[in-house]
Amino acid sequence: MLYLLFWRRVNFFFFSTLLLSFFVITPAAAKDPELTIRHESMAAKYAGQSAADPIEIEVGQLKNVIVKFKNVGTETWTTEGRGFVSAYTVEPRDRLSIFRGPDWLSGDQTAPIARVTKPGQIGELVLTLKAPEKVGTYTEEFHLAAENYTWVKGGYFFLKIKVLSSSSSTPPIHPLSKGGDILSKSSTIAHKANKFIQNKKSVTAVGGERVELIVGFQNVGQTTWTRYGLAANQPTALASAATPLSFADELWHTGSVIFEKEGQIDPGEVVRENFIFRAPGRKGLYTAQFHLQINGEQLEEPVIELPVTVTEDAPFYADALETQPASTLLAYRLSAEPRIRVGLWRPPEFAQFRSDEDDYLVFTGETQRGVLPRGRFGILKIQDGQYSFKGGDLDILSADYIRLAPANNPHAAFTLWNYERWVKWKGPNNFNQYRGALEYRRGEVKEDVWIVNDLLLEDYVKGIGENANSSPTEYLKSQTVAQRSYAYATVVANKYGIFDVVATTGDQLYLGVEAERITPNFVAAAQATRGQMVAYEGSIVITPYFGNSDCRTRAWTEKWGGAVKPWLVSVKTNYDCARGRRKNGHGVGMSQLDASARAKEEGLDHVALVKYYYTGVEVERAYE
Repeated sequence: MLYLLFWRRVNFFFFSTLLLSFFVITPAAAKDPELTIRHESMAAKYAGQSAADPIEIEVGQLKNVIVKFKNVGTETWTTEGRGFVSAYTVEPRDRLSIFRGPDWLSGDQTAPIARVTKPGQIGELVLTLKAPEKVGTYTEEFHLAAENYTWVKGGYFFLKIKVLSSSSSTPPIHPLSKGGDILSKSSTIAHKANKFIQNKKSVTAVGGERVELIVGFQNVGQTTWTRYGLAANQPTALASAATPLSFADELWHTGSVIFEKEGQIDPGEVVRENFIFRAPGRKGLYTAQFHLQINGEQLEEPVIELPVTVTEDAPFYADALETQPASTLLAYRLSAEPRIRVGLWRPPEFAQFRSDEDDYLVFTGETQRGVLPRGRFGILKIQDGQYSFKGGDLDILSADYIRLAPANNPHAAFTLWNYERWVKWKGPNNFNQYRGALEYRRGEVKEDVWIVNDLLLEDYVKGIGENANSSPTEYLKSQTVAQRSYAYATVVANKYGIFDVVATTGDQLYLGVEAERITPNFVAAAQATRGQMVAYEGSIVITPYFGNSDCRTRAWTEKWGGAVKPWLVSVKTNYDCARGRRKNGHGVGMSQLDASARAKEEGLDHVALVKYYYTGVEVERAYE
C-alpha cells in the first residue's frame, strides 16, 4: 500500500492532450488523477492493450487483458522486492475494484508487471478481470506505481468494460473456472485446471529465436497439487527435413519437460509462470503444444496450443538447436558450446578491421555480400546515415548492420587496428586482438554504435584478464569455473540488448588474444575445466567474485537487495583477515585473495574452492 508515501488528492486537473495521445479510439472523458511523483526517473508511456475498448466479458467470467507501457524513465521496472511496479485503482484512490481477478495482490492493486523492464523496453501489465454479476458498461481507472517508492509518471490508464449476460448455449462449468479453458474434462482424471492467462495467441519469429510466454492456472479440482510442471510436444518435421525440430531451450529441465515445481496449490488457488521456448530452426508453420502435469499426471488437453510462424531459417552461425534426448538433458546440460556477445568498443568515427588468421565473410544483417581475404583491412563507419564497409574488393552501403565472420575457423583472430586498449597493471600490451566474429551496429536502447565481438564461450573465458599467471593452478581453475558460469548466466539474463556482457569489470575484464599470450597457465586451467559451470538445484547460476574482503563475504541481498540467492550467503575469509586486508570489491561470492591462499596453504582443488564460496552448489560439465 502507498498510504504513507502519497497525500490524498485534493484537486483534479484535466489532461485532455495526454489522454488523447494515449487513447485515440476513445474520447478523453476520464480524469488523469493528480498524484505526487516522488521520482521522475520512474516514467511510462502508454503503448497499447491486447483488447480494444469496450472489453466484453460475460457475467462471472475471467478475461485476461494486457496493457503495455514503454519505460521512458531511467530506472528499471522490477517484478518483486522494493519498488516493484503494479497498478492501483484510482478515481477514487484505494477503491476496491469489482473486477478484481484471482491473481491481484489486493482489491485495489493488480499483480506486478509480467517481467523486468529496462529503460526503452516495453513492459506488460497482465490484468485478470472477473466480471461482476450485474450487466452494464463500466470504466475502471488505474495508475502505475513503484511499491513504497513513487507513482510512475505517465502511468494513468483506464479500461472500458462491457459486462454481458451469460450465453444460453454455454455449458455449465465449475464456478471457480468461469471464463477460462478447462484443461482436463475427463471424469477419470483426478486433477483439473483452468488456464486464465496466456500473453500470446500466436508467434512470428526467425528460426532459433527465444520466445517468452506467460501463463496462469487455477486449481479447479477437488484435490491439492503438491507438484506441477509443463511438458512440450515435439513438432512434426517439415517435409524437407531429415529430423524432427524441437521447441526446447537449454534452460528446460529435459528435452521435453520445461520445468517441475514443488508446492501446495489448494483448490481455488492460482499460479502464474514465465518460461522460454525456441522457435524451430527451419522456416515453416508449426503448432506448439504445452501440457500441464499435476502430481506426476499429464492432463489430456494442452495447456497451450500456439501457432508458430518461422519466417526464415536460423542463421548459419547460430548454435545447433536440436537437443539431447529427454533422458540425458538436464537443466545444466547444454547441447553445444554456447556463444557470447561482448560489447567491446564505441568507435568515435570509424573502426579499422584486419582479418589476421582467416578469410572473413562480410554480411549486411544476415545477407552475405562478399569476402574479405585473410590479412586484408576493412573500414567500418556510418556514412550518410547508413552502415558502410570498404575493404578488399567491397564497397558497401546498407541500412542493416555489418557482420564479419570467419569463413573456416571459428577461433580465428582479428585485430581492431585503430583501437588502443591498455591495462596498466598488465604491462605494455595493447589488447586489441580478438577471436570469432565482429558486428558493427547501433544499440537498441541508445543509438550509440558499438563493436560487438560474437565468439564461442571458451574463447571468451581464455581471454579474461582478471588473474596473474603465477597463481596456484587449482585457484586458476576455480576462477575459470566461476567466470564461465557468470558469463553464461548473464547471457541468459539478456542484460544489454545487442550484446550480453561488456568487456570491462562492469562484467568481467575481457582482453582477448593478448591476454591468452601473457597468461598461458590460466589458458591451461580453462582448457582443463572446459564446460564446467556452477549449478544450484539443477540450474546454472550467476557467480560474482571480487579482490578480497574484511574477514567475510557478503550475501547477495546484503549488497544488492532483491530476491535471496541461497548460494550467495556470507562465509568466512580467514586468509583475508589474517593478512589484515581491507575490503576490495563488492564482497559477494568468491574472494580471489582468500581462494588463492586456500589453494596454496590447504591444497584444496578447484571444486572444493567453488563449493566453499558458493553455498550448496555443484560443479557440473555443461557441454562437451
